[in-house]
Amino acid sequence: LIVYVIGCIVLFFAQEKLLFYPDKLPVDYTYRKGVEEKIELSDGKYLSAYYNKTNNSKGVILYFHGNKGSIRRCIRQADMMDGLGYDIFMPDYRSYGKSDSPMKSEAQFYSDAQAVYDFLKSKYDESEIVIVGYSMGTAAATYLAAENKPKELFLVSPFKSIVDLKNRYAPFIPNFIIKYKFRNDKYFPKITCPISVFYTKTDNVVQPASTEELLDYNDHESVYELKNTSHRGAIFHDIFRETLVLRLRNS
Repeated sequence: LIVYVIGCIVLFFAQEKLLFYPDKLPVDYTYRKGVEEKIELSDGKYLSAYYNKTNNSKGVILYFHGNKGSIRRCIRQADMMDGLGYDIFMPDYRSYGKSDSPMKSEAQFYSDAQAVYDFLKSKYDESEIVIVGYSMGTAAATYLAAENKPKELFLVSPFKSIVDLKNRYAPFIPNFIIKYKFRNDKYFPKITCPISVFYTKTDNVVQPASTEELLDYNDHESVYELKNTSHRGAIFHDIFRETLVLRLRNS
């Protein structure tokens, strides 16, 4: 019992290190294309974002990457969204890339995401903002789509909640010690814009049952199963790219 209690205490204070795997970048690092944009946050800190503009833009794709790496690693994922007539905007979370530290709470995570969205609303009509989220990024994407009115939402490997994933992998850990619950199931029912969900039944990170249960919380999403791929490969899947082309290129 003592070992169990100590383990839970350690998990509570170390969960940022268990959930987030940031890749820090030097202050003089430059992206291989596009420009860097700095987003000021409510506490005076800044998020670093990749901003790739296109001629005669029809709007902007706001992309939230997963829990590993930084813009340097994830810019290949953003390349999947090139050529659709939309600008691309991809922020790094706190502690990631060139963004300021530290990551402190779930409320801060959501507040930062809203700050990014508000920045884009100062440059685009809200009906021109498309949100894409992958893995952990689906938490930011789902929250924003529920609390705002974007044009469309695309989710790749979304989950019901972190608590749900924890219960599937380690049910012996009590729910109350999880600081970052990321309850997509709470925000999913509030979304009114078109939703496209992509997942693979061979996902070894986000168990497919978690995605399937999330789908029960809204009744107007389009669902696409990604064949012959893994969690890491989902964002690069042809079906994802083809669906983006179909829905956005001619919109």
